[in-house]
Amino acid sequence: MRIITFLSLTLVLFSCSNSAPEDKDQVTERNVEQVLEHYSNGIKKLEGEKVNGERHGMWKYYYANGFLWSEGKFWYGERKGYSVIYYNTGKKQMEGDYVKDLKVGKWKLWNPDGSLNKIIDLDKMLSAEDSLKLELLPTNN
Repeated sequence: MRIITFLSLTLVLFSCSNSAPEDKDQVTERNVEQVLEHYSNGIKKLEGEKVNGERHGMWKYYYANGFLWSEGKFWYGERKGYSVIYYNTGKKQMEGDYVKDLKVGKWKLWNPDGSLNKIIDLDKMLSAEDSLKLELLPTNN
């Protein structure tokens, strides 16, 4: 009886172990690449990180004069989270959030002089003018 109990326990222990080789299709490697580009005049053009070939994390783009043009977050290739776009003078132009590459929620828009122009709520019906201000173009599907 002891031998049967011992063999049963041994069989249970070996069947629960992770000694089987892993399926290579299920193993996800994380290839991280730092991206940094410059204009021909040496001024930084863009910076960010790619993970497995997709933009991921904070990305920043710059005008040729060195001022920040935009900064926004990506999640494995999709725009996601807070984003800001600036005029070439360095003043804010607009800010808001993205979800799955789409602008969502409330977006603030500023005039070139730095004064707040408008707050547009994308959860409500937009006028054609507001849609153009946010660069929301209709798709031809």
